[in-house]
Amino acid sequence: MQTFIMAYIILLFLPCVFSAWARIEVSGYEAAISKEPYRESRKVFTLTGKECKFPFRLGGRIHHRCITILSSRPFCSLTHNFDRDRLWGFCAPEKTLPYVFVHASRRVTADVCQVNPCQNGGVCKLIPHRHSFECSCPESFSGRLCEQKKCYETIHLRYYDIGESWGRIHLRNVEQCTCVAGEIKCERVRYTTCRSNPCQNDGTCRLIIATRKEVCSCRRGYSGPHCSFEPETECYNSRGTGYRGVVGTTVSGARCLPWNSDLLYDELHIGTVVASPLRGLGEHAYCRNPDGDKKPWCYTLNDGAISWEYCDIPSCVMAVWENQSAAKSEIIRRASQRIIQINVWPGIKKPKPPKPAKKPVCGKKHKKRLSTARGRIMGGSSALPGTHPWMAAIYIGQSDFCAGTLVSSCWVVSAAHCFFRNPLKSQLRVVLGQQNFNTTSPNTRTFGVEKYIFPKQFSVFNPTLHDIVLIKLKKQDGKCVKRTPFIRPICLPDKDMTFPDDYCCTISGWGHMHEKADGYSTLQEGGVRLIPHDSCRKPEVYGNHVTADMICAGLNGCVDACQGDSGGPLACARNDVSFLYGIISWGEGCGRSGKPGVYTKVVNYIDWINSVIRRKPKTS
Repeated sequence: MQTFIMAYIILLFLPCVFSAWARIEVSGYEAAISKEPYRESRKVFTLTGKECKFPFRLGGRIHHRCITILSSRPFCSLTHNFDRDRLWGFCAPEKTLPYVFVHASRRVTADVCQVNPCQNGGVCKLIPHRHSFECSCPESFSGRLCEQKKCYETIHLRYYDIGESWGRIHLRNVEQCTCVAGEIKCERVRYTTCRSNPCQNDGTCRLIIATRKEVCSCRRGYSGPHCSFEPETECYNSRGTGYRGVVGTTVSGARCLPWNSDLLYDELHIGTVVASPLRGLGEHAYCRNPDGDKKPWCYTLNDGAISWEYCDIPSCVMAVWENQSAAKSEIIRRASQRIIQINVWPGIKKPKPPKPAKKPVCGKKHKKRLSTARGRIMGGSSALPGTHPWMAAIYIGQSDFCAGTLVSSCWVVSAAHCFFRNPLKSQLRVVLGQQNFNTTSPNTRTFGVEKYIFPKQFSVFNPTLHDIVLIKLKKQDGKCVKRTPFIRPICLPDKDMTFPDDYCCTISGWGHMHEKADGYSTLQEGGVRLIPHDSCRKPEVYGNHVTADMICAGLNGCVDACQGDSGGPLACARNDVSFLYGIISWGEGCGRSGKPGVYTKVVNYIDWINSVIRRKPKTS
């Protein structure tokens, strides 16, 4: 039994997790008859009687139900963060339908969302192939069907769920409050002075004797549990590191996750950032800029995975400039009506444009995770936007797909075997900045292909040899790629660059999450260790199929590439700069024991790559 459990734990570390937003599920059962159309969901327990914690995080993805990994036995996490705590158990079977009652002889199908069981403006979302749905609730409501009204505390500028309690200072009275059926119920309590003052911006602190909780009374212009919010702030200055406003939505309209969320393990959050209060982080879900990015941002949930976005907040400089421009236009308009020629615009000075930032160098990624934590990757996990800005998604015809790597403004490197059928250039589409498979966003750019070039040694009759191809992007308005935080090239190595055996490099891609999967994923990442060439050429591994133009990586507790990852990068970093050391090429299965992944050795083709990329066009 112990051997079985250990084997199962090992499976947990493989990049084989599919998540679904399945809070409400009937699994194809006929619904029972009930006087009420719905009832509360029951808690889920493990075989040992411990309660499952939903949602829970595994591999950077968020799960709302028991899941399976290469096994028919569903399991769950015993805490909200499996990545951090590694506590789990097999889910006990339900004897009765645990979730949803609908009218007799009706299954949960697309009809459910057409009538929208979600109340109070909640949005119904179907869970594909699961006969289930979930409700995405407005911030002011909670519950399975958004039927529970939260309480809004104007002093703290936040909603409290039913049953939650908190302390406050209201009209100079210290009170203990509770949210009861959507209404705030408060009573005065005894208090004393605080030993230390956690209240920021000269707020006054009081200590509730019964609960030993500190509460703050804020000066005018400040609010929040610790007087750290500036609710009247409507824009940010400079990069927004000092922004303390209360905007909590991103440019796409997504809601921010709280900075103290238990789901944000491995991320920059209140538990990991030094002096979090000084950087504006706390028990809130408002936009901040703790890492000195170009503007305020926050973490979000995107397709069931941890993600992040910039926030929908204007720059104060732009706001002033727009106001000044509007004022100038109004002055000119009025003067024109009076037939007055205005040659001078007094009193309004155009702000000096900011100095252009230095051009970013190649191989630099957007850092939104703790660099010290990423070495713990044992299996694939969802990558954050900007973590691999050189990733290219290559769509070939209607059904084929490969990955690639941006190496310069107009050139992408991929695997030659992806193009061995010589597809028409009109059938090719290259997407940069993509996070979710086949999904565009404000961060993505789509290009056509001008041409693709194989090395002279490549043969379609043996496509694993010299498995490299160069793809030239078709220019748009005379230009190819404009660098952004989400799109920038990786560095090409020098032809004499080497990384030692057992060095942990990174692979990334949208490929299948396990060998028999039939779909693609959000962008995944994982660490793979370089394997000695002689070890990979052993007869029990790959023998003489591995040539001097190939690199082996994997095994030793790291992850492996899979179908759909072909052509993607094996990126090895030195001094925080990533180099394209290999190209995902071939291997036996996905993550099989003793069978590492095989990669095209890029340094052997550097002269050819440079000769093609830097080749000047022929003059007529």
